Amino acid sequence: MSIGRQLLEELRKDEELRKALSDELILEVFKRRDLRKAVLIAISREIVTKDDIEALRKAAKEGMETLRKELITYIDARVNDLRNSLNTRISDLYGVVRASLVAIVATLVSTVLTPLILKLIGIL
Repeated sequence: MSIGRQLLEELRKDEELRKALSDELILEVFKRRDLRKAVLIAISREIVTKDDIEALRKAAKEGMETLRKELITYIDARVNDLRNSLNTRISDLYGVVRASLVAIVATLVSTVLTPLILKLIGIL
């Protein structure tokens, strides 16, 4: 077995050895400018930028605008359905009221005219 593999086996088995090695390595990273730069570049790839946030805001704004338009379209359709339904019901009610008025007038006319006609022809 190579020395490298032996070292890996030792590190896997011994937590204190791993911690000691990582402490040594981190100190070395912070001492060397090129290693610090490499770490910062690697970290910066994972950081959200102002452009990312702006793109997210823009997407959210567009999504909200689309949702607003869809909601307005839906509400307009529902209002139109309700208006049509109400107009139909009003029209039906108008027909019923009109028929009732005709019946009332016919009843009144027959109630008033029948005795008059009978009186005129001399039956009463």
